[in-house]
Amino acid sequence: MGASALLELSEILASGRDVLLTPDGPRGPVYELGQGIIFLAQKTGARVVPVNMEYSSCWRVKSWDRFIIPRPFAKVRVILGLPHQVRSTSTPQEFENERLRLQNVMMSLVERR
Repeated sequence: MGASALLELSEILASGRDVLLTPDGPRGPVYELGQGIIFLAQKTGARVVPVNMEYSSCWRVKSWDRFIIPRPFAKVRVILGLPHQVRSTSTPQEFENERLRLQNVMMSLVERR
């Protein structure tokens, strides 16, 4: 996530609105939480609400992330986790530990089949 995107998202959060981010970013790797979400949450104090979606029927694109497109009339199950407060950190190792902690919280919602 670039600096201009972080600034704009910070302003959106400061105005009281919510943002939705793809945790593994536009280039992946798949199921690996990017650093930008941690940084943004630390700087703004915003809590992170993990979300997972499951589909009764879908297509999977042959891409690095196996992007999912729900089929028409598919049932969608939306799973919301509890709001997660990202802790402040003072070292790169603490930051990585916090990234992994949130990644594990998010992955706990995913039912791999």
